[in-house]
Amino acid sequence: MPDSLSRLRAANPALNLLPVSDPAFERYGRFLTRYDPSEVMATAQALLPRAERVVYEPSVAALEAPSAFNTAVMREVFGGMPTQVGWCYGQNLRMAGLEYHKASEVNVCLTDAILLVGHVQDIAFGERITYDTRQVAAFFAPAGAVVELSPWNLHFAPIHTTQGGSFATLVYLPKGTNEPLPYTVDNVGENRLLAAVNKWLLVHPDMEGMVQAGLYPGLVGDDIIVTPV
Repeated sequence: MPDSLSRLRAANPALNLLPVSDPAFERYGRFLTRYDPSEVMATAQALLPRAERVVYEPSVAALEAPSAFNTAVMREVFGGMPTQVGWCYGQNLRMAGLEYHKASEVNVCLTDAILLVGHVQDIAFGERITYDTRQVAAFFAPAGAVVELSPWNLHFAPIHTTQGGSFATLVYLPKGTNEPLPYTVDNVGENRLLAAVNKWLLVHPDMEGMVQAGLYPGLVGDDIIVTPV
C-alpha cells in the first residue's frame, strides 16, 4: 500500500478510502491501465497554472493537440465521438456537490487525488430529488492514473491530498459538455438538476452561493470534508 494512502486513511478513518485499482471501483467506472499518458501529462504539467480555488476549463487547445494517447481515448473510450480535453485543478477539500453526465468522462491524474463518487441509481427521484451523502464512496487515484467515470457515476471536483498542496486532472468529455445551456427547460423532474450541457448537478444546501445561483440543493446528510496529510 502506498505510504500516502496509508496516511490518508489514518487521517480520514470515516472515508473507508480505497485505491482506484480496487474491484469496488468497478461500480463507478474503470481504472484504465492499457494507455500511457506520459506525453499528455508532460504537456499539461509544463502549462499548468497555480490556483487556490477550483478551476475548470472544458476545452484547452494545447491539451487537445494530436497525440497517441488522445487518439486512443477518443477512438476507443468514446467510440469516435467528438471529444474535448480540458482540465480541473486547484485546491479543494470538500465534496460540495455531485454531478453526472449521460456519457463517460476520462480523467488523467496529474497529481495524487481523492475522488468522491456515487451512483445515479441511489438518487431518489420524486416530488423532491435527493441523494444521501452516506452513499458516497472515496477512492485514491495516484498521479499517472487514468480513470473512466461511467455515465452513472456521480462526482465533482477532485480533492487534493497534501497540506498546502493542490490537485490537477485532465478531463475528457463529449464535445460541448459543461458549456452553458443555449436553451431553457421547464423546471420540473430531472430538469431541475440540469445545470449546463450534459451536466446534471445536486449541491449541498450548506453551499449557499451555489444554491443562490440556482443550483439544486438535493444532497442530504453531511457534506464531506477531507483532511490532507
